[in-house]
Amino acid sequence: MGREAGLVPARMARGSRCFGAWLGHELVGYGWLSSKPEWIGEIELEIAPIEGEAYIWNCVTLDPHRRKGVFRSIVASLVAQGREEGLTRLWIASVSGLAESAMEQAGFVRAVRFGSTTRFGLRWLTVAPAPAVEDALLSAALKVTATKAGSSMRRSRSRVH
Repeated sequence: MGREAGLVPARMARGSRCFGAWLGHELVGYGWLSSKPEWIGEIELEIAPIEGEAYIWNCVTLDPHRRKGVFRSIVASLVAQGREEGLTRLWIASVSGLAESAMEQAGFVRAVRFGSTTRFGLRWLTVAPAPAVEDALLSAALKVTATKAGSSMRRSRSRVH
């Protein structure tokens, strides 16, 4: 887990769960599942799933195992775990086109496009509905991220999560 190893106890204390992908005895990747609020550092935004929902986040494939389907397997396993637990919706975000393909194959539908730029201590956030998104899904996505379509600017803030 590298530099994030020190964050693991705090994450688990607040109810986040880490799932590992293994090849024999070797950890090749991991991902987190949380039904509590989590910070999305890339866009400086908190997501707060409602009852019966969870957020898949911080999925990592270790360098020697990239481009071998590890991320796809992690996402599929987390989706299966969510189903087993009776969750009604899972949220996931991505900053990678490759990851988006795997997410679509796992059944995820894009609800919102976020754009975030930080300059001179200010964060500029744009929020746009995904093309052809259903109104109910868009509304739910905006609710769990406490955002609305459009643009906003505020002081940048980093947060350890």
